[in-house]
Amino acid sequence: MVSPAVTGATERAMSSGQRRIVLAEVMGFCWGVRRALEIVQQASRQGGRIAALGDIIHNPHVVQELQMYGIEPVDSIDDAHAGGFQWVAITAHGAGPSRVRQAMSLGLGVVDTTCPLVMKVQRLAERLVREGYFLVLFGDRDHPEVRGILEWADTTRAVVAKRAADLPWTVARGGEGQSPPRKVALISQTTKQTEAFLSFAEGLAGMVLPHGGELRVVNTICQPTWERQEALRKLADQVDLILVIGGRKSSNTARLVEVGRACGVPSYQIERVQELRSEWFEGVQTVGLSAGASTPDSVILETIQALVERGFEPPTQFWRLDDPDVDAFAE
Repeated sequence: MVSPAVTGATERAMSSGQRRIVLAEVMGFCWGVRRALEIVQQASRQGGRIAALGDIIHNPHVVQELQMYGIEPVDSIDDAHAGGFQWVAITAHGAGPSRVRQAMSLGLGVVDTTCPLVMKVQRLAERLVREGYFLVLFGDRDHPEVRGILEWADTTRAVVAKRAADLPWTVARGGEGQSPPRKVALISQTTKQTEAFLSFAEGLAGMVLPHGGELRVVNTICQPTWERQEALRKLADQVDLILVIGGRKSSNTARLVEVGRACGVPSYQIERVQELRSEWFEGVQTVGLSAGASTPDSVILETIQALVERGFEPPTQFWRLDDPDVDAFAE
C-alpha cells in the first residue's frame, strides 16, 4: 500500500514536470565528528605515526583519507606498540580508562577524540552507579561506545539491553522469580532511535516500579542524532524515496533508514554512489536525501551529482550544521 505522503509527493512533482532532489534540513558530519577529525589531523601535523583504536568515525571514506595523514586503524594498543606507532588515538566513540593507562605504560602518547557528549554519558554512568543504581544501558553490546561506558561505570551491576529478553529479570518486582532491585537507572547509547528507547523505558518501568521500586530514566540519545531523525521525518512527507548515505558500521545511519521506513517511504542506505540501483527510481519523481553523522560532505555532493545525472533537478536548499547544547546534555 502506498502511503498518502508518497502519493502527495508524486503528484506535486508531476504537476511541476520535474524530478526533484530534496535534502534533509540537518544531515552529514555532526559537531562531535568534525571535532574528532580536527583533533587527530592536528596531532598528525606534530609528527609521529598515530594508531587509531578502531575507526576514528564509522565511515570508510574518512578512514581511508586519514591513512594519507599517517593515521591507521589497529585492533589493540598491543598492536600499536608492536607496529612502531608513537601515538594512539581514542576514537570519537570513546573508550574505557584502562586503554589510556595501558598506552601510557607502553610509552605511547594518547590523542583523545572522544565526543564530549559521549564523555558526559560516561560520567553519568559513573555517578548513577555511585548513587546505588543498577545500570541498564540501552544499546548494542559490541559497539565501542557501549563498551567504553560500561568500563567507566566499573560495576558488575549493569546490563546492556535492547529488548526485555536481554534483561536479567524474569518477573516484575513483587513477583515470584528473578526480579529487579529497588533502584534501577536507564540510559542510552547516544545514537539510538528515540521511539525505540521510549518504548523500552515504558516496558522497564512496568518491571521496576511495582512494590516501591525506583526507576531513573535519562535520555542520553544525543541532539545531533535526534535532530537528524526529526529532519528525516519531515523529509518523508515530501518525497517518494529516501536515500541515506553512511557507513555500514554507523549506528545512527542505520537508525535513519529505520525512521524512513517507519514513515512508509521506501528507504535505502548507501556508502557510495556506485551502490545506487536503477530500479529504485522507477516511477519516482522526488528523492529525499539524508546522511549519517559520520558522512563527509564530499560523499553527499557526489550522490547529488549522480542523481542529477539520472535526470533529477538539483536541490534548491542545502543542509545546515548542528550546534548541540553540550552543557545541558545528560545532567
